[in-house]
This record gives sequence, structure tokens and C-alpha cells, in this order.
Amino acid sequence: MTPSESLPTLLEHLATMARADFACVYRYLADFDELIAVAAFPNQPCAAAEIATRQAIEAGQSPYWVSLAPSAQPPPLRSGKVILLRIEQEIIGALGLFSTQPSYQSPDTAEPWILWAQSIVENEYWRENQSIAATIVNMARLFGNTPSPQELVNILGTELAGPHIWYCALLLYGPMREDRPYGPFPYLEIQGTWSRQFGSGIALGLRIYLDQYPDLLAELQHRKVWYIMDVRSIEARLDPLIRGFLKLSQIHSILLLQLEVGDRPIGLLAIGAEKQHDINASEIRHYTAVSEFLAMTALQRLLQQQHDFVQRARATLLDAVSDGVLMILPDSTQMSGGEGSHAQVLTVNTCFSATFNVTPARAQGLSLKQLLHRMQLPEDVRKDLARRWFSIPVRDPSRQRGEFTMMHPKGHPANIEWTSAPVYQDKRVMGRIYTFHDASAERSATHLRSDFISRLSHELRTPLTSIKGFAQLLLEQAEAALSPDLRNYSRIIFDNAEHLNQLFSTVIEITRADTGDIKLSLMPTRLSDVVQQVANFYLTRCQAHQVRIELNLPTTLPAVRIDSNRVAQAIAQLIDNALKHTPPESIIYVAARFIGDAAELPPGAPVDALVPSILVSVKDEGVGLLPEEVENVFLPFYRTREARINKREGAGLGLTLARSFIQLHQGNIWAESRRKGGGIFFFTLPAVIE
Repeated sequence: MTPSESLPTLLEHLATMARADFACVYRYLADFDELIAVAAFPNQPCAAAEIATRQAIEAGQSPYWVSLAPSAQPPPLRSGKVILLRIEQEIIGALGLFSTQPSYQSPDTAEPWILWAQSIVENEYWRENQSIAATIVNMARLFGNTPSPQELVNILGTELAGPHIWYCALLLYGPMREDRPYGPFPYLEIQGTWSRQFGSGIALGLRIYLDQYPDLLAELQHRKVWYIMDVRSIEARLDPLIRGFLKLSQIHSILLLQLEVGDRPIGLLAIGAEKQHDINASEIRHYTAVSEFLAMTALQRLLQQQHDFVQRARATLLDAVSDGVLMILPDSTQMSGGEGSHAQVLTVNTCFSATFNVTPARAQGLSLKQLLHRMQLPEDVRKDLARRWFSIPVRDPSRQRGEFTMMHPKGHPANIEWTSAPVYQDKRVMGRIYTFHDASAERSATHLRSDFISRLSHELRTPLTSIKGFAQLLLEQAEAALSPDLRNYSRIIFDNAEHLNQLFSTVIEITRADTGDIKLSLMPTRLSDVVQQVANFYLTRCQAHQVRIELNLPTTLPAVRIDSNRVAQAIAQLIDNALKHTPPESIIYVAARFIGDAAELPPGAPVDALVPSILVSVKDEGVGLLPEEVENVFLPFYRTREARINKREGAGLGLTLARSFIQLHQGNIWAESRRKGGGIFFFTLPAVIE
């Protein structure tokens, strides 16, 4: 016999023994703060009794004595007490005894009957818990591994729902996004349905857009479990399609359960009952437990789908990349992050396999040392890569790059440029990615272009030398015989010939640097000394322009291995550029500092900037660069808008030459857009750490 069948008789005897005019029993679902009437005598529970019961639960006091205001609703209760029913510290229900008299007193003879009522409610609670546990075990057995939403609903409807349940539906929030896992979501999509009348799969894919139901959604999110005993009470708040479906399915009451894991919303489970039956408290507890299991199962499937999608997308993306790609992770046995040689290969792409003749299946799971041994490489290249790759831990945030020459499996010499960079997850280095770019075609095209430009420049310099020489001869030997206009014309010819000669020299230097034809004389050098020498050279010009250079060069900076003359030329171009754009009575700031970690670089630094390094900045007090000018300013012959408007002198090659010389030293150079106080240029050079 269920509580709803046995308790009315018990309450009748209890009311007599306790001298009460009204007795009732409620179940309390603490998770949802829901009171559910189980039984009452002599009639259905009244509003006054429910209010008093909720007050007792909120106070947590038992017995809880109450005084009630007279009401027109029979019986006209005036006083009473509420006894909370507990298992350990959890409130599972309440027993109410009420009187129409102003002051109610319960005799001791009623105590056994109170204990009997409490025992019935407790037994029902334990029976439900056992039934719920059995339901979950049965569901786990039936569902198997990551079932689809439709499979979940089919099992729920055919195996677990009672005969009075006519409809079940599983709706999931969409779209699920990694960057917004907690919403807000624009819609709920029906992904599984079961109907005793129409079968399964009706209205799959239908989207219910939530902007139409803000009040219903807010109420559901507040309640978590919302039992609507008569759907007609909310019909006016539904659109015509849903209203029509509820009528067609003959659904009288509906249970809505919010599906969530922790604080993450997943979707909604809807269970509808036919007209002759309601969903009782025991069923609500069952379906609540089922909904929690469904939420975890649905989330597991969503995460698996996202993982599979990411894996497929990663494989497709890697194979679509025209460069070779190698991804490594630290060896799990290396507690400190692992030496490079012990790193484990996660994946390689098709281009890597084609270049080094190592298939993905053979590469995956190898250590980086084993993979390097299997790659088809000249032995001297292999030793050099081993020295550089194994010198830092896998989780080191620094970047590396280099190049080597090898014979490609297709039979042609290949110039391979490689880059190694950290891969981050939640600001933590989780591994490294290596890219291998075959620069043979670009190198060949660059050599052809540079050879053409070099030859053209040399050919143009021959007649230019004659023009300059004759102009100089006129100015030196025939100046007295020339009229003022002719002397002026001769000076213009000479100055422009000199300008063109410098221009051709600069173009030749840039092309030689870009093709690697310049041989550097690398020596350990204090970069601060080089900057100081260049600043001293510009001292006179700065004084003429009423501009001051302010230096900030720490004496403790590590050395750099550079060709001092080439780096001095690059620094000179940056100071010269600042001088052109700095107004009189202003300052050019030149500073240098040590960068030991990539996090210490300025926000706009290139992602492939090497560390440890020395960072040099040259800042002026001019108008600065526009955002669209930052990348273009290093292109040959590019002139900024401000330079064009003010007709500043220069061909637009100085910064190009500076970039070429810095890059020859494995450094990086970049600019930042307009900021308060003028423009700023940066460059880095790898530091020599003893």
C-alpha cells in the first residue's frame, strides 16, 4: 500500500487522537524547494496549511507552533503545529495538525500515531531511493557508450516510463560553443522524441527560439524542476505550433526538467502525461535522477563530438598546410617538463612525411630523438638539429628557428627553413610545434630578382658616374665661366646624381642582404657601445635640428654576436627616421633592455621573436604611424601619409635596409601604431648567455 493509500486512514485516527480538526502530510524535495501534498484529512490540503508548513521548513524548527488568521476557506483553521520529518539532517517532509480553536494543544496520546506517520514517509523515501538506484543501473546497462539523444529518449519512453506517460522529449541548447559553454543560448533544438501515440522521432530538428519565452525560461531556470499539472494554465504563453501539438498529443500535465552538469546548462527534458493521470512526487524524484544521468550522458556525447570534430579538423588542417608540421609533447615520465630529446611525437602531417620520408603511423609515439634519427637528413644537419632541439625543455616558452640544406626525396636540392614555437593551453606551455618550409623556389626567385636588380643597378651606375663626374668638373674647373643659372643647374645635376648613386647602393645592399650574399663578420659585442657610437655620430645633426637624443643603456646587458658595422647601419637608419619626423625642441629616446622570457616582450612583438635577446627601442615625439602603416613602413619605397603631406626627403629604403640587416642576425624589427607622444620602433638581437 502506498502512502497516498495508507496515510488518509492514519490521518483520520491521528486527527481524533490529537484532537485536531485538520491533519496533512507533505513531501519536501529539498533540491528543488518543492512541497508536494501526499495526504490530508478530512479533505484536500488547504492554502493555510501549506503556508504554515513552508514557514516551519524555512525556520528548520520542529515542532513549529503557528497561529493562523481566519480564512473563508473551510476548514477555518486558527492554530496548529508542524512536525518536520527528517532522515539524519535532511528534511524529507512534514506532518501538520491544525485546529479551528485559537490555541491548539496536542495530547501525548497522539505521539505513537505521529511516529507511525513518520515511519510511513521514511519507508517510502528509502523505497524510492532504491528504485532510483535500480533505474540508474538499468539505464546505464541499456544506454551503452555515448548513445544518441533519440536512443536515450526511446529507452526512456519504452523501458522506464509508466503507462500514463504519453510523451518524452529531449531538447539541447544550441549552438554549443567552446568560448560560450554557459550561454546565453539562442534556441533549444529537439534532438529526441517519443510518443505513445505517434512513435519516435516526431519533430526532430525543430528549434524553439528562446527569445519568445523569456518568462518561461527564467521560471524553469529558477525552479530546475517544474511540474505543470494543467498545460492549459500556460497555453496563452505558447506559440500556436506548440499549443496545437499539446492538444493533438492529448497531454494534460507536463514535467519540465532542466538538464545541467554542475553550473553548465545542457538542455531540457519534457515528460507529458495523459488527462486521467498526474505525475506524483515519487515519479518526479525518479525523473529528476534520470535527468541528471541524461545530462551527464548528453554532455559526454557533446564533448566526444567536439573532440572528434577537433581531431578531424586538425588532421584536415595539418594536411592542407603546404609546410611540414611536427607536434611534440613532454614525456609523461619527465617530472620537470622533459628534455627535448625525450619529448613524445603527437602528430606529423602529410607534407612532413613527404619531405622526410617518415609516415604519420611510424612517427606517432616516437621520442623526438628517435624521430630525428629516422628523418632522411645529412648527418651534419642531423647533429646540428639535435644540438639545438635538445638544448631546451619542451615546455620552455622561447622560440627557435634556423635553416638547412638537404636533398629532397623528389631529387632536387631543398633549402628548408624551420621554426619551433611553444603551444599554449590556459597560459601554460603544453608542447611545441615545429614547421618546415621548403624555401627553394622562393630563394631561387629571390636570387633571380636580386641578380637582375644588381645588374641593372650596376649598369645604371656607369652612365650615372659619368654624369656626376662631368657635373663635378663643371663646378670645379669652369665655375667662373658659367652664368649663375648654369652653375645652379650643374649643382642640381650633381646633387641628383649623388642621390641616385646612394639609392642604387642601398638597393644593392638590400638585395644582397635578402639573398644572403652579404658575409657577416660576427663577433661578441656590447650592443650598448654600438648604439652609443651611432648616437655620437648624429650629435651634430641633432643639434642643428634642435633635437636631443636621450639614451638608456644598462651596462649589465649580455653580449650579442653581431657584425657591428651592419647593426650600426640599422640603428643609424632608425635614428635618422626619428630625426626626420621629430619636431624641434623635442627628444629622441633610445633604450635597450634584456628579454629573458617571451612574456617580457612588448605586446606588439612578432610571435617568432627569439629569446633570450636584447630589445632596443627608438621613440620619437612626432605624429607616429597609423595602424595601416605599421606593416607597410618596412616595404621598399613606402612613404607614410605624413611624409607625403610634408614632402619629407627620402626614398623610403632606410627602414627596409634596417630590417634586412636585423634579420640577417636572426633578429626581429617592428613598429607600433600612433600612440601618445609619437612613434616607436623596436628590434631584438639574440643574446649570448654564458
